Amino acid sequence: MKIALIIPFPNWMEHLYYELKDLRNEVLINNCSENCDVILGMSHNVWNIIQQVHQEFPLIPLIVLNQDWYDYVDKTEDNWKNFIPLMKESKEIWSLSKAVADQCEEKTGMKSKTYLHAYIIPREWGGKKNDYGYILQASREDKNKRFEWFIKAAQELNIPYRVCHPNKNSREDYILNVKNCSIVVVASREESIGGITAMEGAYCKKPILVGDNPGAKEVWGEDAHYFKTDSFFDFKKQLKWLWDNRYGKGVKKRIERAYNRVETKFLPHHMALRINNRLKQIL
Repeated sequence: MKIALIIPFPNWMEHLYYELKDLRNEVLINNCSENCDVILGMSHNVWNIIQQVHQEFPLIPLIVLNQDWYDYVDKTEDNWKNFIPLMKESKEIWSLSKAVADQCEEKTGMKSKTYLHAYIIPREWGGKKNDYGYILQASREDKNKRFEWFIKAAQELNIPYRVCHPNKNSREDYILNVKNCSIVVVASREESIGGITAMEGAYCKKPILVGDNPGAKEVWGEDAHYFKTDSFFDFKKQLKWLWDNRYGKGVKKRIERAYNRVETKFLPHHMALRINNRLKQIL
């Protein structure tokens, strides 16, 4: 197949270029030609490029990826306002998870039955991992990520903690913090896939604590530790338990299962295979 892959660049999705090529596809990034078989628009953040390519080549099937459809996301902002019409014109809509697809269908009636989830980049996570006795939450600064819960609970429990933000910490610093922490925490109100940081932490064999929202449970099943998403009391309770029992046999078993889950489902070639197999079915 010949694929026009429309992605933010640079971005973690650029690794799909190499993986899809390894599957014997010809891939153009943020470009298209008349003999392309499909246009894949992989983010609402590049709606303008998707729209431009789609208008120039209207006979080529368009497929778009719905990444984060939540109530707290403003659908009237420019990106979503312009991306939603492209979703309606697409041959198919793919979603990061069933949880995201269900929310979108409930609000708009647009269905998605193909779930790509996400992946980590394994070469970043080699080398020695330590336990330096602190918990970590890492994400962009956003009220829905609930860093205030994380910091308040850590302080009240007297647990050493660190936070990382993409606009304040370098990628290298972030990787070191994940590799050397004791627990990775995702205090978010909602996550489409339970958080990429959780995937990276699991790959580093760290216990992970996430909210029991549908996206997280879809990805992690019984292999993560959960708190009740809307309860700070339960968040603090589960954090204390996990901190006190982080070296216990039960926690170690979940750590190993979560690592195996990432190793067998959430590396770049896994997403490329999901894309490739679905394209073969519909084109």
